[in-house]
Amino acid sequence: MAHTYSVCKSCRAVNKVDSQKGLKGQAVCGKCKGPLSFHGLVSNVTTDEFTRILKASDRPVIVNFWAEWCGPCKMYGPEFEKASTENVDAVFLKVNTETEQQLSSQLGIKGIPCTIIYKSGVEAKRQAGAMNSSQVKALLT
Repeated sequence: MAHTYSVCKSCRAVNKVDSQKGLKGQAVCGKCKGPLSFHGLVSNVTTDEFTRILKASDRPVIVNFWAEWCGPCKMYGPEFEKASTENVDAVFLKVNTETEQQLSSQLGIKGIPCTIIYKSGVEAKRQAGAMNSSQVKALLT
């Protein structure tokens, strides 16, 4: 079964979510039954949520570090979301570098958008700049 992970914004529980339910907007928290929000199969996460999903995931985790004011980030966002629906064997996260400045600094994010792939909780690849969904998929191989 294809799945992803999300942290419930209400009760903070980490949820393993069936990808089809996530795509259809039918995903709910296993603990409090509140709705889980996705854009495609992308979860917007805080530093704590990023860390918790990274520890819980049994799949590669691909993270888009971005900011609202960033033009290339705005162009990349829809492509990243498209890639999430085409690559259900990975977990897709977005981290806002403006609200999560300490994490961005800790990870050495120098320019955005910046995409990092983690395997078994360890950084495996890093790519700066906007990409199309095919280029995102190529990073996963």
